[in-house]
Amino acid sequence: MVLPSLPSALLRIACACACACSSLAHAAPGERVVLADPDPELLRAVTSTLAPWRLEVIVDPDPPANTGDAQHRADARSARFVVWRRDGDLVVFDRERGAAEHREGRTGTLDPIEAASAALTVKTLMRLPPPEAAGARPRDAGPSLRVAAGLASRFSSPGIDARFSGGLTLEPWSTRGWGFGVAGDFGTAIDLQEAGFRGSWSDWAILAVASYRYEPAPWRVEPFIALGFTRSTLDGTAMMDPVIQHDLLGAVRGGVLGAWTRGRWSAGLALAVEGVTSTPTYTKAGASATIFEVPGIRLVAGAFIAADLGL
Repeated sequence: MVLPSLPSALLRIACACACACSSLAHAAPGERVVLADPDPELLRAVTSTLAPWRLEVIVDPDPPANTGDAQHRADARSARFVVWRRDGDLVVFDRERGAAEHREGRTGTLDPIEAASAALTVKTLMRLPPPEAAGARPRDAGPSLRVAAGLASRFSSPGIDARFSGGLTLEPWSTRGWGFGVAGDFGTAIDLQEAGFRGSWSDWAILAVASYRYEPAPWRVEPFIALGFTRSTLDGTAMMDPVIQHDLLGAVRGGVLGAWTRGRWSAGLALAVEGVTSTPTYTKAGASATIFEVPGIRLVAGAFIAADLGL
């Protein structure tokens, strides 16, 4: 049966995902740190120390004159933190708290040991959560396996049906972004009434999937393409005669996933276009009247959650 409230239900799911993502965004540290200091050893040490949190370090050669100037630079660069040295102190400005903290430091050029000590002080003043809580699984940690499940609406010429999906994605080379896996989905049936036929049409699919991950933390954007097969079923009665028809069709699907990541978990939205290699047409026995034609193109929009299990 078609669920008449499906579009509104999907909207509620999308809103819930958006609220969850907003909450995660508030809890996670910012993506960027402005290091207003040209010292190369300090840059190397800060970048290395903050690597588990996947914070992007941007160098600004001129230190801010005051916290107001630091606020302006943080806003301009969409950065959470601004770090600089002033009068022998190491200063860390946090845009979210609107405050700066000072610790005693050194002036002039730093050697590697002094720079490492200063970087640890910077990390302490940032009050960062543990790396795992910050959504920072290192991308050089080796292969990973992602498990996902989702709920969607599918729009086609016969009507709208609900889709329930699941999949596994293996990323053999985590630093390269390629993923390969398998996905399957099934859905509710669409009611049909045409040329004396009363019944329903439904289908399920299994596909091999290839994807490529772009991950500007904490986001993940993942275009994908999938090939496989779908099993179409027409079931009902025509003039009191039972009608049941199964067809195995080739299927192709392409789309994009967009997710907010937090540790091993991610949640987001998906949009895809799918098609089949043929569109069987069903008619009543002994008549030319068309009962149903399998739709060739369908649009799918939905929400999903996923967990990265690692290997």
